Amino acid sequence: VVLSKTRKQTEEALSSVKHVLNNDLKLELSLEKTNITTFSKGFSFLGFDISSWSVKMRNKSVEKFKDKVRNLTIRCHNLDAEVINKLNQVIRGTANYFATSFSHCLKIFKRLDHWIRMRIRCMKFKRISRKDNFRLRLKHIRRLGLLSMINFCHS
Repeated sequence: VVLSKTRKQTEEALSSVKHVLNNDLKLELSLEKTNITTFSKGFSFLGFDISSWSVKMRNKSVEKFKDKVRNLTIRCHNLDAEVINKLNQVIRGTANYFATSFSHCLKIFKRLDHWIRMRIRCMKFKRISRKDNFRLRLKHIRRLGLLSMINFCHS
């Protein structure tokens, strides 16, 4: 990421970076990943959408996170401590990466928390009878040990 005041300065910086990468480090600059844009339009970098007014989790990153949770919370499987532990690992890793002091994560983390609880409620417990099919309350989910992504937000 190279920031400058004018487009001319940006193009000069790009040619300097290409020169250093090609000659000194023997590396190539990827043309499909190289982009000159204004800061107000924003850009995507390392899973974040960065613009002049916000830094937030990229939509592609949200979908990757949801895919990981989907793989762990298969509806026909039982909900047990092992599933909760694996979910906590995914939640902790994602939340620690995206919940930085400069990112706006509270809104998306609230939505993801709600979505995770919905996925857990769709799983089934090992039941003795069919009459045990109750809706899981939030306090029961917390008692199981599931982490909340909101707790990782700095803002």
